[in-house]
Amino acid sequence: MASRRRRVPRPRHSNIIVLSWQPFRVFISHATSANVRCVSLGKDVRRRRLALGLTLEQVAEKARLSPNYVGSVEMGRRDPSLSTVLALARALRIPPGDLLGGAQALEGPALEAARLVASLPGEVQEPLLALLRSLARKRR
Repeated sequence: MASRRRRVPRPRHSNIIVLSWQPFRVFISHATSANVRCVSLGKDVRRRRLALGLTLEQVAEKARLSPNYVGSVEMGRRDPSLSTVLALARALRIPPGDLLGGAQALEGPALEAARLVASLPGEVQEPLLALLRSLARKRR
């Protein structure tokens, strides 16, 4: 008598990710917002590392982390602590807020302007901000 394979129904919920689909072995992970944030942070770390032309080993050395750990953060498999995010930001020479999504609302010229203003001394920033505020009021 031939053995019959049992059919396992596929989940229909959009918040479930099937990691492996083998008969009698179904590994399911719920797509929580924390998982999505880890993947997003990891992709941003990888994108910035490659833009700087750095290897995993170089970033890991600068951040004082293991290359395996940095790789797992990039893959979204780890949820890094705040101290790890700070170390990665220091290694990539960027503000930690950029890794945490702080500059996502700004694009192109606005992002460049924000970085330029941030690099100016405080006594220059205040008059410049006052000028920008008055220009924005006049456009309304």
